[in-house]
Amino acid sequence: MDSTPMESRRANVEDLGTLMDLWSGAGLPSDELGRFLGEFQVVTGPDGRILHAIGLLVEGEEALLHSEAMAQEAGADPDAWRAVAWRRLRLIARNQGVVRIWSREDADYWAGSGFQPVAVGELPATLPSFVQRDEGWWIYRHPEPAQADQMVQREMALWRTLREQEAERFRSRLVTFRIVAFGLFALTMILLLAFLFYASKLKGNLFQILR
Repeated sequence: MDSTPMESRRANVEDLGTLMDLWSGAGLPSDELGRFLGEFQVVTGPDGRILHAIGLLVEGEEALLHSEAMAQEAGADPDAWRAVAWRRLRLIARNQGVVRIWSREDADYWAGSGFQPVAVGELPATLPSFVQRDEGWWIYRHPEPAQADQMVQREMALWRTLREQEAERFRSRLVTFRIVAFGLFALTMILLLAFLFYASKLKGNLFQILR
């Protein structure tokens, strides 16, 4: 594993080609979504490749989490990608004064991250423009500022811990590599000296024979 962790950032124009492929692979209208590139956040791996993308449309105190798409990789952990994206999305929503985040994303991860299903009869009288009065909606209600600060601090502490663990593993691998490299160098020198010693003895014996 590389020592660089996954990162989340806002999508940019250079990402559009990759995002179009991800959206198409997820059965989403890639041509339409391309016009709303600025709404999307992406998660990148250690090599910089885009692994996950999801949009956040903000409308006043309401926001819509939409159009999730991700790379198809053997042995991948999509929920780990979602966790990285969700940390950033919550900060963005909080900084913009969002009170509720709506979504129709139905992956188990979102249900376990605070989103609650809302029946049609429980929908508020006034709805944001992106919500239709029908089934299938989930809502995440942002916590109070004090509680949110505690959550952010916990998330940041966890992130710092993960970074430190990754850095420590990298340092450990580097030490092991140096030890192995030094051992190989020492072994090479020993073999070289043994060869030179043997060659000098052989040369001396040959010289005596020729005399």
